[in-house]
Amino acid sequence: MENSKQGRTPFGERLLRARKNRGFTQKQVEMHVGIAQSNLAELELKGTGSSFTVSLALLYGVNPVWLALGKGPVTGGRPSPDWLDGLSESELSLVEEFVQSIVAARRRGHARRLPIDAVGSPESDRNREAHKRRASKGK
Repeated sequence: MENSKQGRTPFGERLLRARKNRGFTQKQVEMHVGIAQSNLAELELKGTGSSFTVSLALLYGVNPVWLALGKGPVTGGRPSPDWLDGLSESELSLVEEFVQSIVAARRRGHARRLPIDAVGSPESDRNREAHKRRASKGK
């Protein structure tokens, strides 16, 4: 893997950045995770991956996929499936709306199955409005 201007690999840069952002010294990381300080120093310079990656990500509070591969959000969230990468903004909005409706239904304790092709259709909009009216009458 190619090294950056600072002589670090991309993985090493992410590792160093994550550690520094959390304010840990290499010695502190050694005590928390069990990786030898010298091994961590080497990983931060020319590493391309490690069996400690997930443990380090948890300690640093970063997304393990971001730390390992440089993909996805730096913190929080779950990695998104690859099939989302090819969707347009409007398609991503429809997927997000669909997921939010499932989460909301589960919170209310009565999730129902919706056909994926119905999301965003006039019929799904009518169903959503009818559901809102029924829910507001129950309050």
